[in-house]
Amino acid sequence: MAKPVVLSTDSPADLPQDLQDLHKIRSIPLYVNILGRSLRDSIDITPPEIFNTYARNKIVPTTSAIPVGEYQAHFTELLHAGANAVVHFCIGGLISSSYQNAAIAAQDFEDVYVIDSESMSIGITLQLLHAAQLRAAGRSAAEIAEDALLWRKRVRTTALLGSVTYMRRSGRCSAVSALGANLLSIRPVLGMTDGKLAALKKLRGKPQDVHRQYLEDLFDAPENIDPEIAFLYHTGISPEEFLAAKALVESKGVFREVRSGHAGCITCTHCGDKCLILMYAYKEAGAEATA
Repeated sequence: MAKPVVLSTDSPADLPQDLQDLHKIRSIPLYVNILGRSLRDSIDITPPEIFNTYARNKIVPTTSAIPVGEYQAHFTELLHAGANAVVHFCIGGLISSSYQNAAIAAQDFEDVYVIDSESMSIGITLQLLHAAQLRAAGRSAAEIAEDALLWRKRVRTTALLGSVTYMRRSGRCSAVSALGANLLSIRPVLGMTDGKLAALKKLRGKPQDVHRQYLEDLFDAPENIDPEIAFLYHTGISPEEFLAAKALVESKGVFREVRSGHAGCITCTHCGDKCLILMYAYKEAGAEATA
């Protein structure tokens, strides 16, 4: 029996456990630095602990990339466990040095391919699911990696922030600085194109109204959307608000499946609480430009 191609990713992919188990995808954690400790994402710390620490101490944690040595150990473990090759998807290289570190580590191996997802959170998960389909169809690691560089352009990566408090305090406010001086009174919508994080627009109003406007804007050209699956995630909005948001997405009748969940620690650290995230893929790269 031929040795398998193993798919792997960084923890900020926010990959649901059932999909990780189903597709046998391996993950390696980034670090959350808080109160003098460096903790492994979603292993040593959880999102509620991040938000509770801020509520008590007004301290926003920072994040650290995975070191080269840990990537080397991760890839070695996978190959020694019987993998024919590894295709590893990293959080966007322009928002974390993890991709650079993984690429350096991969130089020690012939059969490790490192992909800059140019995305974050469940935008990475969408790419992993497509890669899993290619693997199931018998594609080689080299073919999966080559396809990934094109397919990543199909992912629509957006997030509606609850506020800019976390970005302001963590020094990540440059992406929203162009929206105006009174940042604390608005809800910025962020997006990623070619790996670059940018502010798309600003919204104001009651939470349910802002959620509705954010989601409605993402269905501006439904004919261009890949109907397979969408992911609706959040970082601590109320259950009632989240159920209403999911009902709106499902009412569009665009997707065969709408998966929902709570984002992980890295996404929570960067985006803060009360963030709403909807991500999906287009039928082809460049569809957004024609929308």
